This record gives sequence, structure tokens and C-alpha cells, in this order.
Amino acid sequence: MLAKAKRICLAPHKPAWLVCRFITLASSQAVFNNHTANLAGSSALIIIYKNGLTSKLMQYIASKSNHPATVFLNQNEITQPYCKIRWFNQTSEIKRCGHGTLAAANFLLHYFSYCPQVFITSCNERFKIKIKRQQAQLVLASIESIKSPCYRKLQRVFSLSIKAAYSSANKNGYTLLLFNAQDDLTRLQVDFKALSQLHKNAVIALTVQNTIAHFRYFAPQFGVNEDTATGSAVSVIAPLLFRLYGLNKVTLIQQSPNGALLNYELNNGQVVIY
Repeated sequence: MLAKAKRICLAPHKPAWLVCRFITLASSQAVFNNHTANLAGSSALIIIYKNGLTSKLMQYIASKSNHPATVFLNQNEITQPYCKIRWFNQTSEIKRCGHGTLAAANFLLHYFSYCPQVFITSCNERFKIKIKRQQAQLVLASIESIKSPCYRKLQRVFSLSIKAAYSSANKNGYTLLLFNAQDDLTRLQVDFKALSQLHKNAVIALTVQNTIAHFRYFAPQFGVNEDTATGSAVSVIAPLLFRLYGLNKVTLIQQSPNGALLNYELNNGQVVIY
């Protein structure tokens, strides 16, 4: 479905021409939604801009958006095989954003009938795109994690009992917390203030039943208490589920308030998300 252009609302003290003279197109795009299961997924505001849009103006535009991520693409690059991409939330720039990248790819594909093969982040990470049945799929390198004792200190932050924890790094990475398969993560309560003080990673709460996994994603350390739908986290979920359960193809249901449905396949160190 063709995405509809979305007008940017500006605060009265900021002249509209100062922002709009740089903007070619602004539109919203939903991802990971599933109407049958009543899962709203998430959305991103896609901004295609001309040369000259500063980081400060990007942050200003994102601060006026009600989307979890605002994606910025240069109009000179969107028709090239390689395209730089930046994402912002209302308060800061985002370093990794799978849902925003997939939203951008699908928007370009539906609007222009073309999207780049690779999006390059500000950290020079490459997010590859595959096209299948006129829909974009996101390809990420898998990120390995190791067992961690951090669940002992995190237990007082979460209301349900933690079975085990796995972390990809000590800081600015991901920590996966495994809960019992029968636990209902919608009932999981989190002390966000304590979490932001105790831990330096984004935290993924995870339960697994056969080939279906349920999860929630918390990152108060990075300005987002709970992400409504996240794609980049699958790069660390997928290799762990393969190591623990031998699964390389899983349906993920994100039990955030909006809900989201993701599918992935893990092959040769790459995760294909759709």
C-alpha cells in the first residue's frame, strides 16, 4: 500500500521554512503489524531531505514526531545501491534501529519501486536488504552473547523470576533475560529507574515455547523505557535460541502494549527478519 505523505507539525517559535526548505518528502510507514492477531506493530516517520539538513534540525524534527523513530535519508542516495541512514527518537540519535530501517526500505520500495541494497549507519554498520514478493526483508549479522551473572542484581528490577541471563557486552550492548516458558510477559513489571542505574545494556525479556518466542524490550538507559517493536534485537535473540534450542526459524511475538509480530531465519551467521 502506498504510504501517505505526512505533514510535519512545527512549534510556533521555529519558522516552518527553516525546516521545510530541506525536506523533499515526509511519510509514515508501519512495520511488524498483524491485523489477524490484533498486533499494531510500530511505525517510523520517514524523512527524505536535501543536502544541508543538520543533526540539530534532525533532532528537532524527531522531537515533534509521535513515532518511536524518525528516519533520515538523503534524496541523492535513495536511488543508489548504498545509502546512509540515521534514526532519532524524541530525545537523541539511535545507534541501531531495525524497525526504522525495514520501514524505510518498504516505504521506498512501495513509493519509488526501488530501495538500496545496503543502508549504512552512522557507526558504519551495514544493514542489508533483500526483496521477496515486493516486500523488504532486513538482513543483519548475528551477535553472540555469553552467560552472565547479572540476573542476580537485575532480579529486584523485574517482578517475575529470571532463569538465566546472557549478554553481548558489558556496556551499550544487549542482555537477554530468560523467563519460564509459562510466564506471561504482559504481566511483567519493571522498575525503570532502578534498571537505568543498575545496567548499561538494553534488556530483552524472553520466553520460548516450541518455535514461538515472546519478548519485551527495555532500554531506559537510552531514553526508551519500552520499545513497541524492535528489529535490531533479533540479531542477538536468533543465535541464542539456536544455541539453546537448535532453532533457526522462529516466530517472535513482542508483548509490548501495541504488540508486534516478527519472523526470522538464521543461516551462516546472518539473520533475515521479516
